Amino acid sequence: MKKRILQCLSLILCAALLTIPAAAAETSDDEAAARPGPVQVWGTLTWLDGGGLLVQNSSESAAYSEVILHGESIICLDAVTGDPMDIQDLEDGDTIYAWVGPAMTMSLPPHATAILILGNIPADYAVPQFYEIVSVTPQAMAAIYPTPALTWTEVTATDGTTLKITDEATLTPYLTKNIVRLEDLIPGTRILVWSDSQGEPEKVLVFPYEYRGYVSVTEDGYVSVNGQVTTRKIRTTDDGDTLLPIRAVAEALGMKVHWDAQLGAVISYGDEMVKPAGLTGETLMTATPGGAVSVVNSDGSTSELYGTCVKENGTTYVSQSALLRALDLYLAD
Repeated sequence: MKKRILQCLSLILCAALLTIPAAAAETSDDEAAARPGPVQVWGTLTWLDGGGLLVQNSSESAAYSEVILHGESIICLDAVTGDPMDIQDLEDGDTIYAWVGPAMTMSLPPHATAILILGNIPADYAVPQFYEIVSVTPQAMAAIYPTPALTWTEVTATDGTTLKITDEATLTPYLTKNIVRLEDLIPGTRILVWSDSQGEPEKVLVFPYEYRGYVSVTEDGYVSVNGQVTTRKIRTTDDGDTLLPIRAVAEALGMKVHWDAQLGAVISYGDEMVKPAGLTGETLMTATPGGAVSVVNSDGSTSELYGTCVKENGTTYVSQSALLRALDLYLAD
């Protein structure tokens, strides 16, 4: 019943029009540079009669003294073992740590969508931390084949935290038996990290990757896809919109691109890509210079995306936000 109420209230939360970034709390100069990502809240919980979880914290160090949590697919874990918990086993008066999406309603107390909740927290326990990786600096390897396995990698999270994770740490996948390696810690990956007394990661729970890949832009403006720099640069509109070259990004991901006289650039599934069950068409996205930018959804329906499409010197460019949304890509630093 509690879970059902949480799900219903989350629909109301998603419909809220007035939201503020959760990161809008006072921050230091270093923290101000952090990009939106999961935000930590913690405190004593109370199940509300009308639905949701009220988290209260009287600590002066807490960014939020009160937050009401909702969510349809909240992950709830034991803080010590990392094992799944039933969210309904949480009781009034329990101390929990939670990570929420980067937006909250403007109500008092604010409402937020919970991503992850940790329960069963012993007193004075060093609670593991939840991160979303935004960039990676891997160990430099000798140019030999086959490439040896990494012995360490350095990752930076959305909040600016930098972690050096070595092969001494235990990497465990969430709810699967897949083998995860340091090489699997790429931008867009979410991880839960337990650290030793020196603050070094010793156990890392790796959550399933939710994207087809990631895109970044080099300092000199070249587009990089999954860590490989392309030969194409971005374009910027007069109003500051960043445009990405469609063909360079799509083909680097194994997709197909062709030109249609009416639709413009058409991106289709590649031969090695798995389409959603029941989808019969091949098209992923269309972008008409000076016209509409559209994405084909997993159910076969088409949605128009907000964005700009232009063609310059034979290359078609589209708004970064639209291309990321249509191709399900993560924007890395």
